Amino acid sequence: MSGGIANPLFCILLLVLVAPSKQISTPSDPHYWAGVVEFSSDRIPGESAEASTARRLTEYIKIIDSAEADPTDVIAFPESTLNQKATASFVPDPNDRIAPCNNLQYEQVIRDISCVARNRKKYVLINLTEKAHCPMQYDTRPCSSDGLYHFNTNVAFDREGVVVSRYRKYNLFGEAGINTTVYPETVSFETDFGVRFGHFICFDLMFNQPALELVGLGVTDFIFPTMWFSELPFLTGSQIQQGWAYANNANLLAAGASFPAVGSTGTGIYAGRRGAITTVMHYEPETKLYVAQVPKVQFPNAAMPKIPQPKGTPSQMAKLVLKRDQIDRYATKDLPMVSYSQLEERVCYGSHCCNFTLSYTVKTILQNTNYYRYKLAAYDDDRTFDGFADGQIRTCAIFACSSPDYSDCSRRFGETETYDEAVTFNSIKIVAKFANNQDTFVVPNNVDTSILPLDVSETEYSVVPSTGDTTPHNIVTYQLTSPRSNLFTFAIWARKFENFPVSHANRLGTMIPDSAHKEEL
Repeated sequence: MSGGIANPLFCILLLVLVAPSKQISTPSDPHYWAGVVEFSSDRIPGESAEASTARRLTEYIKIIDSAEADPTDVIAFPESTLNQKATASFVPDPNDRIAPCNNLQYEQVIRDISCVARNRKKYVLINLTEKAHCPMQYDTRPCSSDGLYHFNTNVAFDREGVVVSRYRKYNLFGEAGINTTVYPETVSFETDFGVRFGHFICFDLMFNQPALELVGLGVTDFIFPTMWFSELPFLTGSQIQQGWAYANNANLLAAGASFPAVGSTGTGIYAGRRGAITTVMHYEPETKLYVAQVPKVQFPNAAMPKIPQPKGTPSQMAKLVLKRDQIDRYATKDLPMVSYSQLEERVCYGSHCCNFTLSYTVKTILQNTNYYRYKLAAYDDDRTFDGFADGQIRTCAIFACSSPDYSDCSRRFGETETYDEAVTFNSIKIVAKFANNQDTFVVPNNVDTSILPLDVSETEYSVVPSTGDTTPHNIVTYQLTSPRSNLFTFAIWARKFENFPVSHANRLGTMIPDSAHKEEL
C-alpha cells in the first residue's frame, strides 16, 4: 500500500502530541515532588518600582516554565522578592475560587502567575505586597489616608491558576508601612496529591501563633517563604529551618531570599526527623530552583534520597554577613584547651541547669595563632529581636569564640584570616530539663563553620517525661555521635511563649517606623 510508511509516522507524531509530560503525584504515592527557589533580586540603580517588579516577575515565570521545574507538583518562592508597596496588588479571596489569569481587576503579578500555574499545571506559592480596601470587618483600627491596607502576603495557586489560599504575615520584622490582620490567621490548603500545606512567613517561625498552632491542628507539611537575617550562634537560616522541622516532625519547604550582604540566604527541603533532603546557604547572591522528592509523613518508610549541595569554605562563608545574638548575659564556663576522654561540667543560669559530658582532643601543635575556643553556656531569660519584638529563650549550648574575649564569641574569623581547627569533638552529651507545655518549644540546634547544620545521622535527640516535678517537665538529651572538628554551635534551644505568643508588631496602628530592610531590598 502507498500509505504503508505514512501511517506509522502519523501514529508516532500523534503519540508525541498527546503524551503527558510527567505523571502527576497522586494521593496513593508515597512521595510528592517539590521545588523551592533561592532568589536574588537586588535593585538596579535608577530602576523604577514598576520596572523592578516587571523584571522579577519575568524571572519568576521563567523558573516555573523551566525544564528543571518539569517534575514538580508544587513550587515555592521566597519572601519580598517580587513586588513592592508601590506595585502592590489586590488578591482574590480564596473563598471566591477565582483564577485571576487575564482578569484585569487584578495587577499583572497576580494575573501572570495564575496563568503560568494553569499552563504548567502546578501548585505555586508566591509572597508579595498585597493591597486591600480599608476598613475590613471587625477591624476598628484607623485606616491609612489612601484607604488601603498593605500586607506581606502569601498567595497559593492550584493547577488551574485558582487562588486557593492567602496568608497575611502577622509577626512583622520592622516592615515599613505594612499592616497586620487583627488576629493571626491559621491557613492551609489541600492538594490533589493528598497533602495539606500550612504556610507562614519568615519571623512567624519564632512565635507560637500561627506556625505552631497549625502543627497543633494536625498539619504536617509547610511552605515557608523567608527573607531571614541569619544570626549566630543559634539562628542562621538552614540551622533553624532544620531544627523547626525536626522538632515538629514536619516536612518543611523553605524558600529563601538571597542577599548575603545583609545575611539573607537559606533554602531547603526538610523531612522532619529524617533531616534535610537538600539545603543551601550562599555567600554570593544566587537565583536557583532546588527540586526534591519529598516522602509523605504517612509513609515513614518511603525512600528519601538526599541531594547534597556544595558547601562554602569558612573563608568563602565569611562573605556572608551574620548578626550576633545577645549572648553576653549567658552563664558560661570555658572549655579547657586540653584533651579529655571524658569531661563532665554543669552550668546554671538561676535554677536552669545544663549538664555536659564531652570527649574531645586538642591539637598539641598549632600552626596558626588563630583557632576557635569554646564556651559551655546556659540561659533562661528574655531577649530582643533587633528591637522589633521580644522573646524568652531557654538554652544549653556549646558555641565557638574567635578569641579569649567574650565579645568575640559567635564571631567568625574573617575572609583572609587563617586558623587551625584546634578542637575535635569526639562526642557531646547535653542533658537539661524543659517545661512540657504548649508555651515551650524545644529544638535540637547546631551549625558548623560552613554555616550549615549537621546531618541528623550524626546526632541523637530524646525527650522523656521528668518525674517528681510540681508541673510537667521533660528531660531533653542531645548528643553528638560522630567526631567533628569544624563545630560552631551544638545546643538545646527553646522558645518560651508565656509572655510573647506573637510579636505584637503593629497591633495598635496602621504604620510602623521606616527602619526595615525588606522594603529597601
